[in-house]
Amino acid sequence: MMRGFINFITGASPDAKVLRDNFVFKIVPMLNPDGVIVGNYRSSLAARDLNRNYKNPIKDAYPSIWSVKAMIRRMLTEREVVLYCDLHGHSRKMNVFMYGCENKEPSLRLQERVFPNMMSRNTSKFKYSSCRFKVQKKKEGTGRIVMWQQMGIMNSFTMEQRSRGTITCTSIVAILKTWDTTSVTHY
Repeated sequence: MMRGFINFITGASPDAKVLRDNFVFKIVPMLNPDGVIVGNYRSSLAARDLNRNYKNPIKDAYPSIWSVKAMIRRMLTEREVVLYCDLHGHSRKMNVFMYGCENKEPSLRLQERVFPNMMSRNTSKFKYSSCRFKVQKKKEGTGRIVMWQQMGIMNSFTMEQRSRGTITCTSIVAILKTWDTTSVTHY
């Protein structure tokens, strides 16, 4: 997913240009390259689970997580962040789907479901019916929940893909093209 997205967003297509003209993309292709090089898919070389330590990361123990949070904090002082999406491979569930957060405020409850719904309407590979919108206690340290709770990013997701599955980048583009850009500050 990541390689396809990077290739698309840096490419010459008119859709990619429209997106670059309207949004600032901050892409962190991999948070744990030291762990991946030795075969870990979630952990750093020090066997620390990076995906559960966003809440209060210690800079020396979780430098990549600490740096991502610092980058997003800086960005929030300059502009609105309309979407945070952590990309993961899933070992058991099929298809492509998202985990989102659950806003208990009735007027906001459905807003965080719009982006995943748009995804499902633009590609048959994305399954809205597989999406879940919950904040479980054991997941409170994950990126999507911390970005939602601490940073106030309404559209905060983990996009999961079956480890051997695919999603086309044109599907993501079709969705982003229809996203409301009126609240985004342009620089």
